[in-house]
Amino acid sequence: MSPRRRTIGLLIALAAVALLTLPWAVFTSRADLTFGPHEAQYRITADSRLTVDFGPLGTLLVPAEDYIPLGLGLHVDIGEIPVSGEDRDDDRPAADPDRVDDGGSGETGGGAVDALGGDVASYAALFSAPQAQVDQVVAGLLQEILIRWALAVCLITGGLVGLAAVLGPQRLETVVRAVAGKELIGITVVVALVLAGLGTVVAQRPKPIAPDPAFDGTPLAGAQVTGRLGGIIDTAFAAVKDFADDNDAFYDRVLTTLRSQWNQRPITGNWNDRGMVPPAGIGGQDDDSNDGVSTFVFGSDIHCNIGMARVVGAVAEMSGADAYIDGGDITMTGTSAENYCLDVLDDELPEKLPRMMVKGNHDSMETTGHAKTRGWKVLEDSSEEMAGVTFFGAADPRRTVFGSGPQLETDLTADQYAKRLAEEACDADFDIMLIHDAAVGAPSLRTGCVDYALSGHWHRRIGPETFGSGVRYLSSTTGGALANALTPGPLKMNAELSIIRVDNATKRPIDVQIITVTPDQKIIIDPWARFPAPLPLAAQPPEDEAGE
Repeated sequence: MSPRRRTIGLLIALAAVALLTLPWAVFTSRADLTFGPHEAQYRITADSRLTVDFGPLGTLLVPAEDYIPLGLGLHVDIGEIPVSGEDRDDDRPAADPDRVDDGGSGETGGGAVDALGGDVASYAALFSAPQAQVDQVVAGLLQEILIRWALAVCLITGGLVGLAAVLGPQRLETVVRAVAGKELIGITVVVALVLAGLGTVVAQRPKPIAPDPAFDGTPLAGAQVTGRLGGIIDTAFAAVKDFADDNDAFYDRVLTTLRSQWNQRPITGNWNDRGMVPPAGIGGQDDDSNDGVSTFVFGSDIHCNIGMARVVGAVAEMSGADAYIDGGDITMTGTSAENYCLDVLDDELPEKLPRMMVKGNHDSMETTGHAKTRGWKVLEDSSEEMAGVTFFGAADPRRTVFGSGPQLETDLTADQYAKRLAEEACDADFDIMLIHDAAVGAPSLRTGCVDYALSGHWHRRIGPETFGSGVRYLSSTTGGALANALTPGPLKMNAELSIIRVDNATKRPIDVQIITVTPDQKIIIDPWARFPAPLPLAAQPPEDEAGE
């Protein structure tokens, strides 16, 4: 047999395996993701509809031909809502603000947190920013399909190789010659089998959807509800839609006001060792006058307020920021369902803007692991460079979970963790510490090994001020997270975002400008405030003056 005919036979066999296993991989793949506040499993169907199965309650059927190609559909099996409930702590420091409390903190709630309201907010997020959910589903299913397809091709091909070994060279040559001699027939058979399989799927397509008039004029127009769900859908959907509409309208007005005030903001520059620092955002990132300065947008404690995520993205763009840094608590409890909170923030930031975070006590290892898959730099007892500045930081050792209270995620208490962090800081080479809780970072500032530290967690702004021999700056909550209240939605307290400029020659922060958004949709842009210089160790105040 000629090499050409042997090659043709091999290619026909591989094509047959690939074509016959692809539909199997597509229609048997499952992706375990989230749907609003729920855990959920997704699978592809051939019915050109989105089917959301709520089990005994019934199903939601939505036409999908406009956004899912090739007549395909999507089936979502809704699971349970991850642990949630009562968060029993308060972040506001007591008489001793620098003591590390092993009990954690609970910025976003207490016994008055309305769990149902949180679920409504999660559903409403699907209306306000659906692309993050779509991206999750596409990525999850595509990964599963490719894994299954590759596995099937490898197993079947391996089986064929094994069969060839059993047959031996002579018998194999006879079989290959027979196949290669009838390559057109082989191809026809493969195509016929594939078309027959697809034809069977199409023939079994369900009846057309009977649209529910309750959805007319909404993003779910043309959808149908079955089962017991139909009896409550009008009320539930109205609540979700009203929440989403109110949230979108609130932050639309906030962004309009912000953009109208941006050019009138205080722009008086401060001085570094080489002259006056140009105002942030003047001339843009490509302006040579800004080469000596790195501009960072700094947020913390956004607590899944996706409306404020829009504000963060707008400020990052208008300020010509070189990077975004986050002091933690992007989520409310750190469940896998809340990866969506980080996805929305990530989508709102300028596409190529570098971004960094440190885990807060309301985040989890799941949160930071997901952030890494989205390209974020995560500080975990480590140093990372961002826009020419090296940051050092570590994850908060606690995790605060609604219903079960604070838990330690390390084998060290928070006080022990803070002391270890101080030792690590003295061994590391960095410019600025980024840590969620200022109390955890306090021992590091007292060692003389940390000149500057950025934090959040307390939900009130402090500094920039000297502390120990260094300088600390605490951001207030960027999400407007009021204790004992639901964070997502229109603001219930002031939300703050900071723009920090760093001298690239000395790697020292120069100044900070705070942007405040109020519950009555006002924007306050403060004048630039200077960062003080660190103190020599001999000049630091006595411990009793430092708050202990």
